[in-house]
Parts: sequence; C-alpha cells; structure tokens
Amino acid sequence: MSQSNTHEGDLLITANEDLSAYADVLVAPYNSSGHLVVTRPAANNDYALYVLVYGAPSGSKATVRPLNPNRTVRVVAKGTGNPGDLLALADGVTTAADKGKVLKPTASGTYRIVGVAEEAFADGQLVRMRPTSGSLTIS
Repeated sequence: MSQSNTHEGDLLITANEDLSAYADVLVAPYNSSGHLVVTRPAANNDYALYVLVYGAPSGSKATVRPLNPNRTVRVVAKGTGNPGDLLALADGVTTAADKGKVLKPTASGTYRIVGVAEEAFADGQLVRMRPTSGSLTIS
C-alpha cells in the first residue's frame, strides 16, 4: 500500500505569521526552509487550500481545515452576494485586512475561484461556501 503517512481532517501546521487574531479566513501553504507553513495569501491568485480554524502566533501550530468539495466551510466575506455566486480571494495585496477573505468578483480581470456561495451574504459575514476550483475572467 502506498497510501501511508497521509492525513485527513483538521491539521496542525506552523503559522509563518502571527495568525492569533484571525479565524475563518483562507490560508495558503508555503515553504520555509523545507518545512510546510501557512500564512494568509501573499498574492490574490495564491492557492489558498485551507480555512483557518484556530490561529496561532508565528512559529506555533495553527489549526487548519483542508478545503474539500465534500464539506462546506464558512469564510469571512468581503462585499455581498447570493447563493450560486462564484467566490474568489478578496484583494489582500491592496488591502492587507482583506487577506484570506472571499468575494464575488465583479471587476474586470481573471480570478482563481475558491468556492461557490450556498447562501446570501453581507460584508463581514461568515458565508457558507462549497469549495471548488477553477478560474473566471470578467471583461
């Protein structure tokens, strides 16, 4: 059997920034000297593969939940939307406070889709989303 040393469910991964004041945002995996670490996405098209369940100080273990289309998650929303809306990472490069939040893309550009909203949502709400992947181009 080649499927040894695999993991299911919530994971403990080292935080590479202070995540102690955050929860319910998406975080991305990165390499730090050959070790897996997580931070809020550094770029708007990063692969944010986990939702932060419990934050932690930098260097400590944060609890993250891998995104899986078999299980919905709740993530902090930026802006408003409706059920069925495609969700992408909010612009955390321009506004650092938005790192790891999700939004319904409306401006021109190409977006990496992270999920589909399963309910109407307002700014700052924990929107229930079904994780998925893909891209969306708005002209």
